[in-house]
Amino acid sequence: MNEEKRTQQILDAIFSSIFDPVSVYRVVKGRSDKLIDLEYERINDAYLKYYLTGKGFIKREDVIGRLYTEIWAGEENIGWENLMLRVASAECATFNEETNRYENSGYFEGQSSIIPGYYQMFAFSPIAGHVVSIFRDMSDLHTATKDLSIKEKQLIESREGLRKLTTSLTLAEEKTRRSIATTLHDTLGYSMVSLLHALKDLRTSELTPDEKENKLAQITYDMEKLIDDTRNFTFSISPPLLYELGLNAALESRCESIRASASIDCIFLTHGSEKKIPEDTKILLYQMAHELLANVSKHAKASRVLVQTRWGTKKIQLLVEDNGIGFTNGTFEQNIKKFSGMGLFSIRERLKTMGGKFDIVSEPGKGTTVSIVVPIKL
Repeated sequence: MNEEKRTQQILDAIFSSIFDPVSVYRVVKGRSDKLIDLEYERINDAYLKYYLTGKGFIKREDVIGRLYTEIWAGEENIGWENLMLRVASAECATFNEETNRYENSGYFEGQSSIIPGYYQMFAFSPIAGHVVSIFRDMSDLHTATKDLSIKEKQLIESREGLRKLTTSLTLAEEKTRRSIATTLHDTLGYSMVSLLHALKDLRTSELTPDEKENKLAQITYDMEKLIDDTRNFTFSISPPLLYELGLNAALESRCESIRASASIDCIFLTHGSEKKIPEDTKILLYQMAHELLANVSKHAKASRVLVQTRWGTKKIQLLVEDNGIGFTNGTFEQNIKKFSGMGLFSIRERLKTMGGKFDIVSEPGKGTTVSIVVPIKL
């Protein structure tokens, strides 16, 4: 896997996991008199809607490829730009145990001279040459904290929560990268080396025609299996069905894969007519289902799991029910933190930004039911 493809996979994993206003910048040189500049590479719908539409930018294409200083020309508060430039200049992602965060990350908050309001931004650099920034409008909370001490406490908690989310996403990216590297080396790479040795042996060994035929048959079988493993690995990272045919098709395919590989009777049912929903919502629901099913496979000791989607006129509900060992809420709080490096906070936080709801019903010995409800915004 070349470096550019690996970089894009890391950015895809991070970008699809954040539903606050977010932008991804590429660090460039030679486009101005500055030592380095930040060039827009990606922005999500929330960033375009809340921060750029009022400035006359209607489409992503109006922004991508342009410098941050071009888009925000006239902004008197340069704290956001200075933070991102500092993060971009960091040489490595060193974790500071005293501050409990990465050195190449940080946050800044302040008043904008262009867009009325008080905003908070977290910035971090998951890979060299790129900066990710997450924005939040803190105007209402900031106004309230001027007179009410209780609001000041809520603001501090919000900062801490967002900081933890940023750290969690950074750790999740690193865990995903390690997982991809391990799979490529230990599984796919090992299989290719074995096939190469088998072909060399076939060419140099003195075998009878029948022995050669049997050897070729085994090599063909191993090659077909390698192709299937590669396809399954690619689908597990980003299933094409999700984008081509929709959420139902992707979830049904995931259940089929679990039945074949994990010896768990995974059944998919849908109720109502599937609607066209925003890509962010579709990705979020699939990721949550994927992570919940991974937890079932690894920890629940279940023999059966039922995945359902219920399509309403204004909401969609995702249900994942298993007949496993179950657990108390405290135990679930610990187990859910194992989901691809994401904690319960990050899942609920992402749902919260979309107006969604996340509920768990579980008892020891009686299985677990997880319900996720997200509003449909057509």
